[in-house]
Amino acid sequence: MGINSKFRRDQKKKRNHRANRSDKKKIENKRASQNSDVYLRHMKNPLSHLSPEDREELIATLAANGKEKTSELFQYFNEAFRKHDPLLMISIASSYALTVPIGKNGVASKESSSPLNQSHVEMLQSIILRIPENERGRGVVTPQIAQEIQEKLAELMDAFNFSRMNSANLHLDKAEFAIAGIQELIRSHTQTVRNWGFYSQVVSISKELYSPFDVSLNQHFGFSATNAIDVFKSVILITENRLSERMAFLSDLRKIKEPYKLILKYHEDIGQGKEEADKFFRDIYKKGMSNKTLFFLFSAHHDLRLPAYFLISESEVADSVGVDPEVVQKVLSYFSYEFGELSENKVEHLFLDNPVWEKPVIHVNNKFFCPIPQLFFSFILHNFDTLVEQVDKGALHRRRANYLETKIEEIVKTKFHESQVVSGMKWTFDNILYETDLIACIDSHLIIIEAKSQTISPTALRGSSPRIKKHLEEILISPAIQSYRLEKRLNELRQEDNPQDPIINALPINIKNIHKILRVSVSLEYFSSLQSNLHLFEDTGWFPEGFSGCPSMNIGDFETLFDLLDHPVQIIHYLTRRAELQNQIPMLGDELDYMGMYVKNLLNFGRQNHKESKIFISGMSEAIDIFYMSRDQGVVIPKPQPNTSTLFRKIFEKLESRKTPRWTEIGCILNRFSPVDQHKLTNEIRNLENIVHRRWHIEGHKNIIIYYPPSWSEYSLAVVLVKNENVKSSQDFIQNALFEGLKPQHVTYCLILVINIDRPDIPYHYIGLAEDLPQEAREC
Repeated sequence: MGINSKFRRDQKKKRNHRANRSDKKKIENKRASQNSDVYLRHMKNPLSHLSPEDREELIATLAANGKEKTSELFQYFNEAFRKHDPLLMISIASSYALTVPIGKNGVASKESSSPLNQSHVEMLQSIILRIPENERGRGVVTPQIAQEIQEKLAELMDAFNFSRMNSANLHLDKAEFAIAGIQELIRSHTQTVRNWGFYSQVVSISKELYSPFDVSLNQHFGFSATNAIDVFKSVILITENRLSERMAFLSDLRKIKEPYKLILKYHEDIGQGKEEADKFFRDIYKKGMSNKTLFFLFSAHHDLRLPAYFLISESEVADSVGVDPEVVQKVLSYFSYEFGELSENKVEHLFLDNPVWEKPVIHVNNKFFCPIPQLFFSFILHNFDTLVEQVDKGALHRRRANYLETKIEEIVKTKFHESQVVSGMKWTFDNILYETDLIACIDSHLIIIEAKSQTISPTALRGSSPRIKKHLEEILISPAIQSYRLEKRLNELRQEDNPQDPIINALPINIKNIHKILRVSVSLEYFSSLQSNLHLFEDTGWFPEGFSGCPSMNIGDFETLFDLLDHPVQIIHYLTRRAELQNQIPMLGDELDYMGMYVKNLLNFGRQNHKESKIFISGMSEAIDIFYMSRDQGVVIPKPQPNTSTLFRKIFEKLESRKTPRWTEIGCILNRFSPVDQHKLTNEIRNLENIVHRRWHIEGHKNIIIYYPPSWSEYSLAVVLVKNENVKSSQDFIQNALFEGLKPQHVTYCLILVINIDRPDIPYHYIGLAEDLPQEAREC
């Protein structure tokens, strides 16, 4: 060693230490940015600068070009798959476009980096099934050809979207224009959106819903609903394991630095030996070829083996499921097409009514090939309804209704005590008998839940306006009217001095203790995210006079809400804000996007008025999606949770443990502060603490913080700081704080929080909720 070795080592340690500190700071900053409030970006209409005539001409041109391009591309595919092997092509598309990497930190993202999604691969499958078996291509699909076909697929979907544009819509009246917009939204969802719940949810709900028909289905078809679900679960697992092993092999291959060792390893894996490896090294490998080039060469060659990864071994599936191989064969036969079987289907119908949605398996050469096994679960409700209707249509209708009500009750009881939940409550209004599916009570909150199990017809999902209107009335309007009617009746009884009504005896709590009533509708099926975007219907004229909507979601999202949020008060606050936002801000996104936004900012959009704008929140669900997708793969990562400050979190915990009357209202008021505002208020309290420590003995010293809410909120907050020496004067401080906190005209309630700064071990000394000041006090 040189004489300065120790000095150099010490300097290196210092540099590494500084680098680690820098990296740590970067990580902390990144986390802070991920947990920060949501920032809105204003986007203008890209066509706003065009005249009405120019806009009409542009739309007409785009539509005409889209139709022409669609026709050209179908012709291209018709020729391509008579030349090149379609099974190889769809294997490449599926393995690269529909898989995402997963590690100890969960899935890397909810979607792959490929420009294709599942709907593209579905379209590819229906296209190749139009080709007769004796005409399908056998040529090798090279990387260049695969790339070209994938690009053409993306172009096809875009071209079809443009072809649907109609310049005549520019001349529609307000109601017609709104209906046309809803139709297009539904068609877009039908074309591309697949998941109505997370994988484990879809499997469990489907099995619970349809397993009662197992015996009759088995007698009629030779397999049961449970058999079919288990078979496709097994196919998915086997396919995933095969693809994972392939990726592990390629990953290990890529790490090899010496060209010859890389060549030998690859040849050994594909069943060849040293002789073939030496021949390749001698005749094909060129000195100077980079390892990267060599790896991609082998990777492309290995792609030729991909069809085998999607071939289903009936015996392997039978062993994993524990049934006879004949049962597996019957399941796969029922859910399969052969080559040429879709030759008579009109190509323009494939986008919104793709036959492979009903049968995702390809039966070829007495074997079963399934390139998109998860497709079975994407449309399982519709397909199983079709299956069961052939054996007992009436029982299916009753089963759907009973199951949904039971499932909702089961979910609610995971967070609300059993004694607080009442199902099937009957009551009268204007001498008419009604029945409410579920009522859940907690503290001073009462939640009315209506269940709607009607099916969403395929014609509605293709944009039929009469069908959309019918389902809107059944699934969204009718339950909202019913729950609003009960809310009105309960509020009437609350105001009466000596209320007399059978409803009172049916409720699990004293009606006088109810201060807040929430309403929510839950459907069995997913209605193209329209449940979460009721404002889209405002101009249609389809809402009845005086209609009062409420949050509505499908059973999968309802279950996710109760699983995602750990505390009942968070669920209550979420439903409260969802109901408020429906009347305040036009937002576009699905229910999981709302939940993702809640995790970010507690659905608090500050004091700005967004009534005249639309806020697009699509994509806000990513953290939630990744958490549940990872959990379904057996990888547990931290669950996304609202980013509340330490002070507020301690207050929530104490409120929940003490359960002081109206604690849920207090918790909801505190949750009205966005995470950023919570941290700001915490800092304000710390700053005021320093002042109070120094000046508490001076009469009139500053020890109160007042938060005046935006105009859309009726809750203010008053924080009072005291010390051991003047805690007995708390009542005087409280009165002063309440007087100021209730002054604004739009404020009805003031939450008062007294903190003893000499007791850091407890989050608050006193907490209370005061209502309204007399009018003369406001005017002082």
